[in-house]
Amino acid sequence: MATTTDDVLIGAPDRSTTEGVVGYAYTAEANANDLPATTVAALPTSAEDLGFVSEDGLAIETDRGVEVIRDWNLDDVRMLLTEHSSILTFTIISWTVEGLRAYFGAENVDDGATEITVRINSKEIANRAWIFNMKDMDRKRRVVIPNGAIESQGELVFRKGEQTPLEIQVRALVDSVGEKIYIYTEKAAA
Repeated sequence: MATTTDDVLIGAPDRSTTEGVVGYAYTAEANANDLPATTVAALPTSAEDLGFVSEDGLAIETDRGVEVIRDWNLDDVRMLLTEHSSILTFTIISWTVEGLRAYFGAENVDDGATEITVRINSKEIANRAWIFNMKDMDRKRRVVIPNGAIESQGELVFRKGEQTPLEIQVRALVDSVGEKIYIYTEKAAA
């Protein structure tokens, strides 16, 4: 199959058509059995809409550490993988209950009748699945992290005239079959 310009895709979010749902970034129960395995599969029943993500979108950084083995002549003859990590970075800009629970941990956010209460503490934040939907022209893409742990949270800055972003770094941990991240991309029409 020949490469065409249809294969040059941008990372624009694919918004939900459900009224009242932003619908392109979600969190769900870690390693849920109903995590989507295609670009169009239904979201898990436990999926929660994270609201708006900043214009910086989603970044995935993969790091591979290797040890080089050299022969007597000091030529490189083999490389051994010594470490591997995948980190996702994104910023939630909606202060919704779901977005706050993703950032602070569900156990640290209470949804009261008239107020949302957030507690900041040193308690562990439970691992979650993370799902990001994208679309360019008529082609969909989906990134699924079945088992992600919050590695770091960005600085909270409350400043007049600026949004208060919730920057999150998620470390992708292995799922039940040893995978960390799935990226599904719909093929171009023939």
